[in-house]
Formats: sequence, structure tokens, C-alpha cells
Amino acid sequence: MRIPRVHITSTITLILALSISPVFSAQTNPEDEAPKANSRYVIKGGEVYDKKTDLTWQRCSVGQHWQESGGCAGDVKTFRFSEALRQASGAWRVPSKAELRSLLVHKQKGKQKSRIDEIAFPDMDENKLLYWTNMPMDAHGWYIRFSDGYISYGAYRESEAAVRLVRSGQ
Repeated sequence: MRIPRVHITSTITLILALSISPVFSAQTNPEDEAPKANSRYVIKGGEVYDKKTDLTWQRCSVGQHWQESGGCAGDVKTFRFSEALRQASGAWRVPSKAELRSLLVHKQKGKQKSRIDEIAFPDMDENKLLYWTNMPMDAHGWYIRFSDGYISYGAYRESEAAVRLVRSGQ
């Protein structure tokens, strides 16, 4: 029995297509390629434990809530200094300047200024990157600006900034 040339060509084309197709070639685990959070962080749902500082952070800013399948949902809220301090509840508190500064990620020079680890702390609002610390200074309050890592006490307490809560230990 003679096989028509069209069938041979089609069969060879199909074999070649399957051999170079990513579906049939060496498989890679997409999780291996996904960006990872800093190795000092242990992430459990809506919390991030920092092994270096022995602090546990809420992954989401105040106003947002954690969803396992979708990250931080909702809107980042901003508060005046005194209102920000009232967001603390139970063991959760507004961080000190040093504690909040520990979240800054320093990128290579010339590429990006200081920021926060967006794998550990997702869904930051690019328009609300000013965060209060718990430290007042005269009529001002200390804050950190995660857009560039700037730390200052220049914000008047009546200004509004976001809040990320922390607690000691795990």
C-alpha cells in the first residue's frame, strides 16, 4: 500500500510541531519563574513575618483586606496623624520610624529608588505611597514615602497618609 505524499508531509509537520511546542517540550513550573519575595520574609496569607526584625506585618494597607485568590482588595485609606494612630487594634499598631524603614527595598543605583517589596506587600496604590509612623515631631509627624524611600517629619499632622500595621513577634 502506498501512502500519499500529502499524508507523509502532514504527519512530519505534525510531529515537528508537537516536538517544539511548549506543551510537549520540557516543562517548567510557572511558580519557579514567578518573582519571589525577599527571603527574609515568611508569608502566611494576609501576614508577613520578617525574620530579620522579628516583626509581623499586615500585607495590606489599612482599608484593604486580604483575599487568598486575589491579593489586597479594596482601597487604601488615608488618615490624619491622630486618626492613623487609632487604627491600632489588639497587638497591631502603627510602626515606629525604624520599623517602617525596614520595609524599604533598595534597588541597584540608577534603576529604581527605594520602595517596598511588592511581592510581600502587593497592590500598593501608586497615588498613596506616603505612610505614617507612630512618631510625632512638634506639629508634624514622621512618615516614609515608598515611591522613593524618602523619610521625613515634614508632614503636618493634619495631612493625610496611609497606614500599614505591625506587631512584634510571629
